[in-house]
Amino acid sequence: MDLLLENINGTEGSFYERLSEEGYFDQSLFAELILFVDNLNGMELNKNDRLKKSTELWHLSYRIQSSFGYNYNESDGFEIDNMEEEKLIEIGQVLEYICKSFTDNKQLDMDFINEMT
Repeated sequence: MDLLLENINGTEGSFYERLSEEGYFDQSLFAELILFVDNLNGMELNKNDRLKKSTELWHLSYRIQSSFGYNYNESDGFEIDNMEEEKLIEIGQVLEYICKSFTDNKQLDMDFINEMT
């Protein structure tokens, strides 16, 4: 199971599918996604595999943050109804941190992530 690809593809029941289709930020699915990335980051990946996964992670992050942006567009009917705007901003910062850390092959600071989420 590759949670990055499932989310990029909007597979039914994935974090991104729930966010983009229902406007629901599922914290447990988001946590599962973060733990998946953390486990993936701890694996020995060759340069090409890390680049491929890094690209997928940045792509997913872009899609998630785009959904956050749609939430702020008054002329768009999309709304994330179970998360405060301030928290969405913090989640955006967490996504950037996760993507950068993975790309640079640095261990994720889970305390920082837990604080922000």
